[in-house]
Amino acid sequence: MKRRTKEDPWEVLGLKPGASASEVRRAYERLALALTPGALALYSLINDEEQQRLNERLRHAYVTLLRATSGSLPGKRERQERAPAPAADTPDAAPPPVRSAEPPPPSPDSSPPMPVIDEATEFSGAMLRLIREARGLTLREVVDRTRIRTQQLVWLEEEVYNRLPERVYLRGFVMTYAALLRLDPERVWTSYEQRQQAAMSAATS
Repeated sequence: MKRRTKEDPWEVLGLKPGASASEVRRAYERLALALTPGALALYSLINDEEQQRLNERLRHAYVTLLRATSGSLPGKRERQERAPAPAADTPDAAPPPVRSAEPPPPSPDSSPPMPVIDEATEFSGAMLRLIREARGLTLREVVDRTRIRTQQLVWLEEEVYNRLPERVYLRGFVMTYAALLRLDPERVWTSYEQRQQAAMSAATS
């Protein structure tokens, strides 16, 4: 039998007691995105085991607070008291995937169409910009969600390679950005790095 943790779920999610269910959900989604593989904030700082442990703590805090805040809504408290809440590790209590942190799809007339993405797609900076715009995301929103500076994002999309940081940091930028755009981070990084290396080789030849 697992020993119950005494950790304060409010502190885990960085919230003050009494926050609403929507605030709990937003806090979880923001932190879950930061724990996405390849995220710059964690790159080379923790190993896979530590990252899994952090994810479990985050997930447990989310489930605990979501049940508590939902149970406080009018008309639901009585039902919560009569029926036992699902265990934190059951599928019914599982938190939503990270991609739910993104805004709802924009209306058809407010964003350009999504470019075709297939096995042959090359993820250039211009392609990433097109996908971002099709998702209805502004640079400001990307900055808020990834903590990557605006100028770095502009250079990334415009492929100003000589102004971008060294490989270890650039990899974190690209993979974090790709995860936000609901793309495969490893595939996007491989494609982007190949373009960068080709361009840099051509510039020095």
